[in-house]
Parts: sequence; C-alpha cells; structure tokens
Amino acid sequence: MRNAFIPILSAVFLFLAGMLTINWQLWHMATLNSAGAARSSTFKIDAILNEAVNAADTAQRVAALGCTSGGQLELGTEAALKPHLRAIMIEQGGTIMCTSLPGNGVLIIHPETLPDEKLMLLPGNRLINGVPVLVFQRQIPGGRVIISVSDAHLRDVIAGTSENLALVVNKQQLTRTGDVSPLPTSQPSTTLASSALFPFSMAWQAPVFFDMTRLVQQGWSLMLLVFILSVAVGILWRRYAGKSTSFEEDLRKAIIRGDIVPFYQPIMNGKTGGLYGVEVLARWKHPKSGYIPPDVFIPIAERSGLIIPLTKGLMEKVVSQLKPLLPKLPDGFHIGVNISARHINSPTFIGDCNTFGQGFKGKKIKLVLEVTEREPLLDNPELIENLNTLHNSGFVIALDDFGTGYSGLSCLDALAIDYIKIDKSFVSRVSEQKDSTILLDCVIEIAKKLSLSIVAEGVETKEQLEYLNRNQINLLQGYYFGKPVSYVEFIKFLLSKPKEDIRAYEEEKV
Repeated sequence: MRNAFIPILSAVFLFLAGMLTINWQLWHMATLNSAGAARSSTFKIDAILNEAVNAADTAQRVAALGCTSGGQLELGTEAALKPHLRAIMIEQGGTIMCTSLPGNGVLIIHPETLPDEKLMLLPGNRLINGVPVLVFQRQIPGGRVIISVSDAHLRDVIAGTSENLALVVNKQQLTRTGDVSPLPTSQPSTTLASSALFPFSMAWQAPVFFDMTRLVQQGWSLMLLVFILSVAVGILWRRYAGKSTSFEEDLRKAIIRGDIVPFYQPIMNGKTGGLYGVEVLARWKHPKSGYIPPDVFIPIAERSGLIIPLTKGLMEKVVSQLKPLLPKLPDGFHIGVNISARHINSPTFIGDCNTFGQGFKGKKIKLVLEVTEREPLLDNPELIENLNTLHNSGFVIALDDFGTGYSGLSCLDALAIDYIKIDKSFVSRVSEQKDSTILLDCVIEIAKKLSLSIVAEGVETKEQLEYLNRNQINLLQGYYFGKPVSYVEFIKFLLSKPKEDIRAYEEEKV
C-alpha cells in the first residue's frame, strides 16, 4: 500500500514544484516589467521637463528685456512650440509680469504664493480650471519663472503602461486617475524609481508573489505541460516500482525454488597450469531469460535482505555438488564464496559458515570467505569479530577487489587476512606501454611486505600472465584460463587437469 502512494506523491510533488517554478518566473517577469515601466516613464518625464528648462531659458531672456509685448509674444510662441507645456509665467516683485496665455492670463490661483521649490505638484483647487499641474520653477534676478506642465501629458506617460504607476514630487503623487494626493506611507511594497536630472520619482507597486489570475492567463500552457509531465512521471514511476517489486518477489521465489545456482571459475597456478581452487559465483537460472548474471540481481538481494537466504542456499548447493568430487580434489583445494557485509552482521552468520564447513568434513579443503572491499567493513566491530572468529576456526579470509574500495590498509590491520585478491582493473592495465604497471607494482609490493598471499583476478592475456609470473604472483583467475561454468562443465574441466600438489606449493611459499 505504501509503494502505491509513492507514484501519486511523486506526481503531486513534481506538479507543485512546477507550479512554484512557473509562478516564480511570472512574478519575476512582472517585477522586471514594473521596474522597466517605471524607468521608461522617468525618462519620458525627464524629456518633458527638459522642454520646461528650454522654455525657462527663453523666459529668463524675456524678463531681462523688461517683459515687452514682443517678449509676451515670444513666450506664447515658446509654449505653442513645446507641446507638453501649458503656460509660462514670469513673476517679479511678487507680481506676474507676463505670461504665455492671451491677455497675460493666469491659470494658477495666486501663483505669487507658491513656495520656492524647483518642482511641485499642484492639486486642481489651486488652478482656475480645476485641473492639476506639474510646476517647474527657476529663480531669476528679482523673481522667478513658473512653468506648468499639462496633466494630460503626464497622465499619458503614466497610463502608457499596464503597471500601477504614480508621479511623486515632494511626497505628493499624481496617478493616472484622480487629483494630486499625499503619497501613502502604509504600503511597504511601494518602490521608487528616481530621476537623475530632476527631483521627482516614479512610484510602482511590486506585484504580489502569487496571483492566480496572472498564473492562469500567462502560464496556462506551461501549467498544462507540467501537468502532463507530472502524470507521465507518476505512471513511469508506478511501472518502475511495480517492476522493481515484481523483480524482488521473483528473486524471493527463485531462492525458495533453488533457481540460484553456483557457477565455478577456476583459480589456476600460473606457473604449473594446475587447478588450485575455484571461486563460487551465483547465477539465476531464470525460466524465461536463461542465466542472469549476479550484477543484475545481487544489488537487489543486498538491498532487500535476500542476500542472506541466497548465500545460504548457494552454500548448500556447493556442498551437494562438490562433496561427491572430494576424492578428485587435492588436499588444500580452495573453495571461495563471496560474503556480503550484511550477512556477516547477521546473528546466523557464524552458524551458516560452520554448517558449510561441516559439509566437507573429512577432507582437507580450504573454505575461503571472500569479503569485498567495496563495502565499509570497519563500521561495525561485530563484523570484525565474526570474521576473526571464523578465521580462528580454520576458515581462510580473503579481501576481494583489493585497492578499489573503502577499507585499504586499515582493513588489513583489523582483520586476519590470508589472501588479497587484486581487482581486475589493475591487472587489465598491464600492456606493452611504459609505466602501465605502476599501480599494480605498488599493490604487489604492499602485499609482499605484509606477507600476504595474492590472487590476481581478470587475467585475460598472455602478456598479463607473464608479468604476474615474473613477479611471483602464481595464483591467477580470469578468462585466460576459463570463464565461470556450470557444475557439469566444471567436472569436465577438473578431469582435464592434473592433480595439483597444493600443499607442496604452499609449503614452498612459506
């Protein structure tokens, strides 16, 4: 039941993660658009105010000439040529001397009372026509120039985007609709884009992070895609989980039926060509797929805990198959079985191994427990204790895949190791190329200094054989001598080889 919910939860999680990503992307784009709109509006109002600056230059020149009728005409012409300006006024001595409007008309009520600020927003109640304006002022000798900017043009700039913008001058704001009003202080999400030329800013509201309307309107196609992908992932996960569960169940049934059978790969004396021992390798005799190699099912067996009954069943088959061959096997013949760390840690491990050893009672067979270095061996003191107990009982301990995994020299110090098996990745480097054996030379030197026997795995070429013989590494295993074979094929191989004097070889090594 728990496994049934995993595909659903994974699909839901993927969909929610996709929605969150799409929403973030749309929010980020909306934020950038708002900031971009505010900057663009700032540049446009800068351009309008630059017109006011040019008009102020003209007005200052007119004021210097005494505000004649010709000067008034020049102001009217200037205002007409600057489409964004409403009126130009010259104030001197507290009196409006001349304006750009016909008859020296004035739009601002009591303009002489305006504060001396370069830029300000005036609400509609300060103007005769009730329409708010933006006022630009410049101080001149004896007075000032007052220029009003049409609110219509300002609103066009503000309304030219889809963002909620407002023109802000001295804590007063003008929005796309409505009159001039104080800038609210209770909106922490308000951001100001200030002009670099004039004392004003464009205020904009940062978009809310989650907006369902925005998500549906702008992201519906991506939402549909994420939904389809989530459903697809859920379906694939369910199928994969179903296959994984089915495979594990098939393996469980195969162990019960005895479909996990031993294959035997010979360990040879590279110098004499004699058979020294075998390594037992598991094969799954599948009714439909034929023999399945261990790298397919062993990881699942270890993960599920099936490795323990699998190894016990394999030991039983090895005893039943090789016990009748004992008269044909020389004294000291090695039978190696791979043992997982999970099995070593189990409470039945020592009993399982002793039962295995009892099966060969009466014959001087060396039972080798091959412990892979690809698993951490030193994490559990009970593991070390179990292996050392079996070593004291006569079992041979071999460290498999030496030099490739977790344990290294610390493992050699903690465990009573009899053999190390050099991984084929080192042996495969041996070639005619210079320095191809540097790593292997180091491994061999370490083993010899520690007085450890060596078995070299993965021997496939004559060149590798000759190199190992030159370095007194005589126990060899690999396709050069023979691949793992079934029980029947092993009998044929055994009968084709002379009976090796293994005890004499080991006494010579000592």
